[in-house]
Formats: sequence, C-alpha cells, structure tokens
Amino acid sequence: MRNLNKRLDEVFAPTIACHKLFESRDTLIQMLDTMTKSVGIPAMVVGGAALPKYNYERTTKDIDVVTTLKDAYKLGDLLYGRGDFKFIEHSKFKHVSGMDVNLCPEGVVVGHYKFPKPESDVPGLSYVSLPHLLAMKVQAKRLKDRGDYAELVKRNDLSLEYIKNDVFPYLHEMDKKWAVRLWEQARKEMG
Repeated sequence: MRNLNKRLDEVFAPTIACHKLFESRDTLIQMLDTMTKSVGIPAMVVGGAALPKYNYERTTKDIDVVTTLKDAYKLGDLLYGRGDFKFIEHSKFKHVSGMDVNLCPEGVVVGHYKFPKPESDVPGLSYVSLPHLLAMKVQAKRLKDRGDYAELVKRNDLSLEYIKNDVFPYLHEMDKKWAVRLWEQARKEMG
C-alpha cells in the first residue's frame, strides 16, 4: 500500500504543483488589489496572469503589474516593507509562495511592445483589455506568447474582423502580418 501511495504522489505531483501555482497567483492578485486600493494606485495585470480573465488558464510563475513609474516605486516600497516579499532585481519581487511580482512601468518597451497606461484610473488592480493582451502576445515574439495568442483566439472565438478592428491599432505593420498568420493557424486548429 505504501508503494501505491508513493506512486500516486509521483503521478499527481505535477497536478498538485499546478493547483498550488493557481492558488498562489489568485491569492497574490487579491493581495495586490488590496494594497493598491489602500494607497490609491491604479494598476493593471498583464501577461500570463491575465489569461484566465479571457477563458484561458495556464501556469505562470509571475504576475506582471503595469502602473506609472511613480506608482511602481510606491508599490515596490510596499512590497519591500512586507515580510513575505524579497527584492530580486530591478522591479522584480519574489513572494514566499515562489511567485514573482514584476512591476512594469507604463511606457517601458519590451520587444516591440510598449506597456500601456493602466486602462482604469480607479485605484486597485484591473486587467488588461483583450485587444491589448493579444497585441502584447504577438509582439513578445516568444513561442509561448504566440501559443497564448492562438489559444485566446480559439477560446474566445475571435473573428479576423475583431483582430483587424480591435488589435491592429496596437501593432506595427510586421506584427499585423503575424497576427493574421497566427489567427489563421488558430482557426485551422479549430476545424
């Protein structure tokens, strides 16, 4: 019986670890929302942590939070002052759960993508809009992000018209071509 229990632990370990990451992510997002509200900071979740908002759940080991540069410093000071976060580098903090929190000041450019201003002026955490998230995923140029783009297209049954009208305004010309190619591939996978 002990061997069977050990084997079951080995088989289910990845599922348990994944569940713990989801729990940690959700708990941290709630904590960050409370913190940003308490000090009047409007902030926005982007990246992998924003995917569940749009019908796609996958593991991620970090939460990317966009805010103004001034508010990023303020939020960084709050995180640094807590006993459950450790400053790693630049604007990256590690929580005792193992999750990272990355503070991404608006206007900073990563690849071709420029982090937008938080879409709400209301203090607390909001989520990036689907068009901005799709644009970020195309412009990131990583396979994982392009896979996220395709999954968002499929799980939200997005039309090419939606991509052209709502996502194109945030893309460079070359990225528009990628957005269409990735959309076509996602639709082909849908059958």
